[in-house]
Amino acid sequence: MFKKFLFIFILLPFYSFSQNKINYKVFYDKNLEENGLKIQVEYTVPDSAKTAYFHYSNSNWGEENLFKSLIIKQEDNPQNTFETHPEKDEIKIRPQKGGKISFIYHIKQDFSEPSHHVFNRPRVKNNFFHVLGKNLFIVPKSFTEMPENETIDISIEWVNFPEKFKVHNTFGTQIKKQRIKTSLWQGFYHSLFVGGDYRIYGFRFHEKQIYFAIRDQWHNGFTDDFLFSNLKKAIQSQRDFWKDYSQDYFTVIMTPTVSQDDELFKGYSTKGSAIQNAFMIHGTNNLFNNKNSYLYLLHHELMHDWIGNKIQNKNEELNYWFSEGFTDYYTYKNRLRIKDISFDEWVSLFNTEILAGHWKNPSRNIPNYKIKDDFWKNRNIEKIPYRLGAIFAFWLDNQIMIKSNYTKSLDNLMRELLVYCTKNKIKFSDEIFLDLVAKYLNQDISYFFQKHIISGEDIELVSEKWIDCFMFKIIDNIPQLELKENSEVKYPINN
Repeated sequence: MFKKFLFIFILLPFYSFSQNKINYKVFYDKNLEENGLKIQVEYTVPDSAKTAYFHYSNSNWGEENLFKSLIIKQEDNPQNTFETHPEKDEIKIRPQKGGKISFIYHIKQDFSEPSHHVFNRPRVKNNFFHVLGKNLFIVPKSFTEMPENETIDISIEWVNFPEKFKVHNTFGTQIKKQRIKTSLWQGFYHSLFVGGDYRIYGFRFHEKQIYFAIRDQWHNGFTDDFLFSNLKKAIQSQRDFWKDYSQDYFTVIMTPTVSQDDELFKGYSTKGSAIQNAFMIHGTNNLFNNKNSYLYLLHHELMHDWIGNKIQNKNEELNYWFSEGFTDYYTYKNRLRIKDISFDEWVSLFNTEILAGHWKNPSRNIPNYKIKDDFWKNRNIEKIPYRLGAIFAFWLDNQIMIKSNYTKSLDNLMRELLVYCTKNKIKFSDEIFLDLVAKYLNQDISYFFQKHIISGEDIELVSEKWIDCFMFKIIDNIPQLELKENSEVKYPINN
């Protein structure tokens, strides 16, 4: 009896591990636009399994009906029978027998013309592809039910891709046989895979490798040198600020949604998203490309590598006043610190983009729970946590500088918060933040926080205390930041 139980005990860990392992082969095709990316999956199921369930998201990141980009052909898979259920994000497979299951599917671009409004659908052309990990790789449904931080073991082989056809992603560059061990939602499904005519530039900072991948020729001064040099400056300054050089690999990937030389489309539409080991930028490429908008986007999204990714929200939208608002505050503060903008430009941006933007918003006084309910539905509500959070960050920065007689600032608190959350593997919450603030101010600001951040009442900026160089005046019913003359205090104070 003892030997029997011992045998089961030894086998169980091996069996569990095998269920977390999956292999993919991605095949090159000269006619990718017509045939799509061909992908073969190999996965081990229990010998007794009569049906295997796999997951593919039918909607994510603003895109709907993504099953239109997924092609499963019976002639590729004579040994299996398939049923697709987009409403369940599910593919049901009946293999002829249990054990190792193998099947083939294709990911194909499902829209024919370039679109100014399509950012996250799979893009597959003969000369390049750009597909989010969650839109490229089908996974067993059991992976989606694992604990959030459980590791899966992924093998990807890029088969017959020519040397000139670059293969680059958020886990490595030009590696034709990849072994990836990561979680599903924050790792494998929080990633981007690109290939084709991308130009890849790299540099090392504190012995860590960083890459920039870009394709097409960009207009209006968006040269590779301008984009890459500003990227280097932003990454170096932010890592220096956080005193964090721990990330072994990082990449920024920039892809146009539409490129055109004429002025038929006068808009400029660019988006950026922080993802696993990376930051992706995609947007229109035309004569209206805007350098300042690029620099703002670059600094904002790179800052999310810490505020939002390493310091993760416990309550998502309810904490956006922090993850978006404090990110926005440090977007401007970091650009001022490295002289990317002048002090006068910083004041102007704070007055127009943050203060005026917030006070002109008719929804600015709604309570925080409404932001959770309507953030993704209403543009006015979407902007509240960005601006209100930035105003709160500026207020708190000032209070810490005053309390410490200019020996500390919000910078010190943020770095301590990073260490606390990462070392203890704890997500950000209002309670954790307020406890830390009390340590720096030697007082409880819960009432102030409840009144202005949770309930949404305006902060009376004119009557609050500020460091010696700042004051506020009301101009056209909007508080505006002004500088005192002959002040000996210089902002920002570097700690």
